[in-house]
Amino acid sequence: MTSPILSACRLCDCQFERFGTAILPIDDMTPHSEIDAELVFDGTKLRYYVMRLRKRPPILASMTRHSRATQCLGSADAKAWWMAVADPALRPEELDFTSVNLVEVQPGEGVKLHQGTWHAGPYFLSSSALFFNLELSDTNLTDHNFHHLSVPIKLKLELS
Repeated sequence: MTSPILSACRLCDCQFERFGTAILPIDDMTPHSEIDAELVFDGTKLRYYVMRLRKRPPILASMTRHSRATQCLGSADAKAWWMAVADPALRPEELDFTSVNLVEVQPGEGVKLHQGTWHAGPYFLSSSALFFNLELSDTNLTDHNFHHLSVPIKLKLELS
């Protein structure tokens, strides 16, 4: 069976509120409002770090979600990147080409994922990349819910 190919939409054009909050540039001293990322962490210790990733093939074969916390990601290299996301209400067996979205995040933008949002990535074009990551200190040990897709999806990574 041939893998379907998923094209990306820009963060500001994809109704990202289904998956989390698009963190877009605003002027300093802008008062708090509904466009701000609301963070939820069911735990006492947070981890904020610069995550180094190596390039991986643009194939979506599995997805992850975190039930106990929101997660925030942004490029520390000021480069475009992509993330596959799916609605937190989906059951694992519902994850497929029709239910997954590929989102392109431009330099200067970031994302906050809702609790339970299915995600994979970040994907990027360079051989490695750095990302600011805010999550629970033990997210990958105690809140890493993982599911293999029945049919892998090819991701079309190209700058818009």
